[in-house]
Amino acid sequence: MKLSNETVNVLKNFSSINQNILVESGNKLRTISTMKNILAEADVSEVFPSRFGIYDLNEFLGVLSLAPGAELNFDNDKYLMVNGGSTEIKYMYSDPSILTTAPNFNPPSCDVEINITKEVLANLLKASAVMQLPDVVFTNGTITATDLKNSTSNNFAEKMENVVDDPFEAHFKAENLKMIPGDYKVNISTTANISNWIGDVASYWIAMEAKIS
Repeated sequence: MKLSNETVNVLKNFSSINQNILVESGNKLRTISTMKNILAEADVSEVFPSRFGIYDLNEFLGVLSLAPGAELNFDNDKYLMVNGGSTEIKYMYSDPSILTTAPNFNPPSCDVEINITKEVLANLLKASAVMQLPDVVFTNGTITATDLKNSTSNNFAEKMENVVDDPFEAHFKAENLKMIPGDYKVNISTTANISNWIGDVASYWIAMEAKIS
C-alpha cells in the first residue's frame, strides 16, 4: 500500500490535534485531543488491513518522508515495514493502551446551521494570530475574533452570507479551530454546547466555550 498525498495531509492535520493515533482496519481515520474537546474523522482512499497504533504521529510522518512514495507492508502485527527503492524501514507500533483514542460518539441534535467559506475562515484565523485574539464568536451573520476577557480588546469581524432566523451566539477558542483549510458547514447544538464542522476532506466535533457573563 502507498499513502496518497491527501491521506498524508489528513495525518498532518490530525497530528496538530493529538500526537498519537490508533488506526482501525478500514478506510476511516479518527483522532481526539487529549482535552477531549476536539474529535476529528476522515474517510480516506486507502483501506488499512489491520489495527495499529502510532505514538508519535509527527515522527511517523517524518519516517515516511525518508522514503517518499514507499510501499507500506502491514503483514506483521508488531511493526510496519516501509520499503522504498533501496530504503527499508522497520517502524514499531505502539501499545494501544497508552494512546488517547477517539471513543464511539452519539452526536446530539443541532439547532443552528451556518456555512463558512475557506476565505472567511483563513482570514479569521490569520487575524486571530496576528492580533493575538484568543476567542472566536459566531452571531447572526458575523464571525468575530476577539478577547472576551478584555473589555478594550481589538476585534476582527467577517460578515457571512447566511443568516439564521433566530438570534444565537457561539463561543470558541481560536486554538481549537484546527480544521484542514476549506469550506465548512457548521452545525451547532446550543443545548449540548458543541459544534460539528463538516468539510470535503474531514469533519470535526469541537466543544464550544461557556459564555462569559
